[in-house]
Amino acid sequence: MKKIFLFLLLFSSVILLSQNTPKLNTDFNSDDSTALLTIAAYPDSVRIKALQACQKPEILVKTEALQKNTSQSFRNLVSNYSKDEQQKLWDLSRQPGLINQIAVGEKKSKEELETIAAKYPTEFKKNIIDDGRKHYEALVEINKLQGNSQQEFEKIIADYPVQTQTAYRSLVNHPDVLNTLSTNMHLTVILGDMYASNPQQTTHMLDSINVEHNKQSAKDLEDWKNGLDKNPEAKQEMEQAAKEFTKENHPDDYYADDVYNQGGPEETSNQINEPVYTNPPAINYVTVQPYPYWFGYPWWYDYPYWYPYPYWYNCGFYWSPAGVVYMGFPSPYFMHWYFYHPYHHYYYSHFSDYAIGYHEQHYNGPRYQHTGFNSEIHRWTRTNEPNLPRGYLKADAQRPERIKELGKFEMDYHNSTKGVFGRNMSRPEFLQNNANYYPHINPVISQPRFNAPINYPQQQNSPRFNMQSPSQNNSMNPRGGFQQQPMPRGGSGITRPRR
Repeated sequence: MKKIFLFLLLFSSVILLSQNTPKLNTDFNSDDSTALLTIAAYPDSVRIKALQACQKPEILVKTEALQKNTSQSFRNLVSNYSKDEQQKLWDLSRQPGLINQIAVGEKKSKEELETIAAKYPTEFKKNIIDDGRKHYEALVEINKLQGNSQQEFEKIIADYPVQTQTAYRSLVNHPDVLNTLSTNMHLTVILGDMYASNPQQTTHMLDSINVEHNKQSAKDLEDWKNGLDKNPEAKQEMEQAAKEFTKENHPDDYYADDVYNQGGPEETSNQINEPVYTNPPAINYVTVQPYPYWFGYPWWYDYPYWYPYPYWYNCGFYWSPAGVVYMGFPSPYFMHWYFYHPYHHYYYSHFSDYAIGYHEQHYNGPRYQHTGFNSEIHRWTRTNEPNLPRGYLKADAQRPERIKELGKFEMDYHNSTKGVFGRNMSRPEFLQNNANYYPHINPVISQPRFNAPINYPQQQNSPRFNMQSPSQNNSMNPRGGFQQQPMPRGGSGITRPRR
């Protein structure tokens, strides 16, 4: 019902606008809903700038092309460094004006770098002092690239009204907004026309959508939490996946500053190896600095990841001494990471089953930010269900078993035909050779689309698959460890993920 609700709200709002402005373009479609919620949820000051920018979408096209060039140039500049060193340079680039202060003039002394570091958050001090000297030459080149990008951008907007120039300059500091507008051009053009015709009614429409969506999301979150409490196996697997996510994406996620945590993680559980907060963590959208628009976010993230929020923001909960405390829904980034790595479905099939079931009951308007996970589940099911036997994802008691088999098949196929020998065996051929291992998938062997892969994330570092438990500690494994299964024909073993 939720998608119908959102679309009816959008439709009624547009009807109201149409009565006042007969020439208004009202050609919205259901695919606009995700981006519409995103724009509606921004602070009013950011949203007004976005609507002003929508009136000149041709600037957006040129700016996006410039960004693609500059982000690739940045990646080329840092490509010879290790991933850890690249992350440090990306982190330095997040702080406004920092690289310019380090790069202008001669190489800075330790004392000079300490003076610069005093102006920025304390967690960056060591990075500034160490890398300000170690990578000085690279920082000089990065500073030149930043300056050249800004100059080219100023040329793009130079002939437009001051209001338009101001809007775009402001949005460069909100890269997620520009990314949303440029990847949803259909909605961008419509909103630009609407705002030009009736700015007051357009902002009122977005206010209404945001208010109603927040009310509905609060109800849906209760459903999410209550459902997990009634399904302890799914909840335990969700926590285990969150630990893996935190280890992989936030290995040093122990924040003590006011942006991330009120009081800091005062203890660490011996059982689960993650920060345990004694006070509720807090976050400030304005204070957290994004990766700069011109350089983009680090290449190893396979989902738009402009703001490096702490683990609990993406997981939707944090661990306290009393147990799990929910902050909201998992973020779309978390759910993209989860669903598009097939080994998760093998290890955490009950959580996959729960998430798909929740999506089936509640999907009707993908959520924004940490409540936007439903759109990722929808995208995964819509993309992959046609390649599976009819009814494979049907809600019944056997679905967790089928989901687990799907994860196993994809891991086996990847490791047997790609990861070991580099062979190009097709999925139907692999299934024919090993039909007994996959009784639920076997009926689809003659289906023409079966050779299409379960959609993997597009990233430079390839997905990692194995048949071992992600944890070396059986007490952390929801089922106390998995039994090693015989290896299907076509490969010599299962590779473990690199940690």
